[in-house]
Amino acid sequence: MTVTLDDRRDFHLVNYERVTRHGEGVEIGAGARQAMEDARRSFLALLDSDRDQFIYGVTTGAGEGARHRIAPEDQRAATRRVAESHRGAASFGGGDLPARAVRGIIFARLANFVGGHAKTRPVVAERIADLLDGPLPRVPLAGEVFAGEIVPLFRVVAPIDVSDLEEGEPMALINGSPCSAALVAEVALDSSRRLRLAEQVFALSIEALGAPLEAYDPALAALWGDPYEAAALQHFARLLDGASTTGRRPYQAPVSWRILPRVLGQAGRAVSTASEVAAISLRSVTDNPVYLLPDEAHPLGRAISTGGYHNASAYPAIDGVSGSWADLCALAERHTAKLHDGPVSLLPHHLASDTAPGASRTHLLCLSVAGFGEEARHQAARTFLPMSESGGFGGQNDVPSPIFLTYARHGRVAWCLDACLACLAASASQALWVTDREPAPALRPFLAGVRSFVDPGAPATGRDLGTEVEALTTALGEAAVDDTGAFGPFATAAAVD
Repeated sequence: MTVTLDDRRDFHLVNYERVTRHGEGVEIGAGARQAMEDARRSFLALLDSDRDQFIYGVTTGAGEGARHRIAPEDQRAATRRVAESHRGAASFGGGDLPARAVRGIIFARLANFVGGHAKTRPVVAERIADLLDGPLPRVPLAGEVFAGEIVPLFRVVAPIDVSDLEEGEPMALINGSPCSAALVAEVALDSSRRLRLAEQVFALSIEALGAPLEAYDPALAALWGDPYEAAALQHFARLLDGASTTGRRPYQAPVSWRILPRVLGQAGRAVSTASEVAAISLRSVTDNPVYLLPDEAHPLGRAISTGGYHNASAYPAIDGVSGSWADLCALAERHTAKLHDGPVSLLPHHLASDTAPGASRTHLLCLSVAGFGEEARHQAARTFLPMSESGGFGGQNDVPSPIFLTYARHGRVAWCLDACLACLAASASQALWVTDREPAPALRPFLAGVRSFVDPGAPATGRDLGTEVEALTTALGEAAVDDTGAFGPFATAAAVD
């Protein structure tokens, strides 16, 4: 399958997922080709009308060279020199972006082109699209803090043949903010699935404690008046449908159980915000200089310098999700600890079995889950605009973009949440096993998946519980990316309301 790109309306999360998760290529549609050809002609007419006018990176140098005009007869040669400079990326370290995110950057890069605003020939857009069909370039996570996103884009476009580029085309390859668009889209897609998995783990914990079901009554939605909290209540209603009403806890559960719909509702709001920002960012034109198409007042169009290459919404949106994940880590830590605390949970202390007293050992997870939660809170600190000038080069590039810092920290927060959910899921499974109970019917397949990694009845001798729960953590994380593996179908099915 191939995604056809005819205009900016084709840049949305569904097509993004097709390209990044399902490996589909892209084709430049006939409408987009025509728009680019028309815009290229009018841009060249604008340029030829006065080759002494200021057009950044075309009639002038780039970066600190913006103050220097290029003689008209030298502009084509200068274009080739600028194009060759794209080979010089100096970032390194921190591991690499996952291949799906690199594919996402390539996809998002084309939003500037399809309407003609990149002022290039269609062949340039086709060369970008062709990157999806070959070996993907490596993009390091570290060393990418610079004004705009030219440092990572140096890496992304390095395989492209630039030997025949013309005026105005090199800057269209490396200016703009497609990295921000792609990285917030990555978080939006993964977070939607991860939130559905978290709801199932917490529903399993409700059943493990035997918490009164009244705290999850959908009737509360009318009193609270919040659509995201209402959605969380509805999700719990579906997951807990058919749960046994006998033998449950005779009084209210601890706060960490009763506030689940409200905290998960806030997480839903953060995920929705990330999805909204991703949808806007993917279809935005962010070039510098950007070409404004001809209109009645400007029959040749205009090429103007802007700050479109700085996406000021993507990193706060990612921060919002990271903060919610840190909150869910705190709840998972509380649940894990309290399930093992007999006087609080009213369950066997340490979830130990009379018939297999050494089988549990899940109480050891209480020693690890707190560390994961603390790391999540440290990594989820709000991102601010960096104070460093990021290689100011004559005062031009004095405010960097922090998107790579934010994305890298979010990745660690997400892993910590997966780890906390795995600890809680294993503990809830143990609680149900030691008391010989079944959860609500909708949760039983998910519980079977948990037990395929962490068997509650396994003998303690020679057991490496940490390795088992780490494998469960990995499986949950993989399910947040796609619908393959042990838990992928649960994330996909549960995401449909």
